[in-house]
Amino acid sequence: MGLHHAVALCMDHCHAAELTADNTWFKTVVLSGGTACLPGLAERLENELHELLSPSLSNGVRVIPPPFGADSAWFGAKFISNLSTFLPSWCITKKQFRRKSKVNLVW
Repeated sequence: MGLHHAVALCMDHCHAAELTADNTWFKTVVLSGGTACLPGLAERLENELHELLSPSLSNGVRVIPPPFGADSAWFGAKFISNLSTFLPSWCITKKQFRRKSKVNLVW
């Protein structure tokens, strides 16, 4: 399944669920991560969604590339870590990560 099919499927499910009276909330797709910075990805995904979805569902669909490029996830983590509600227990050290990742590796 390609990205465009996966996103269209999610949009179809959101539309069918009728969670709110306003079904426009799921029509904005925000890309994130390094791969989202591929040139033309946002435009291509938006065009493919318009082709896949029914006209009533595809009307108003927008695909937004990451505002800070590949660094968007880092900026998000930086923002969350500065919140007063941030719990230090959510974090692990590099040493803890290496120890846990060795246990979870499958060869």
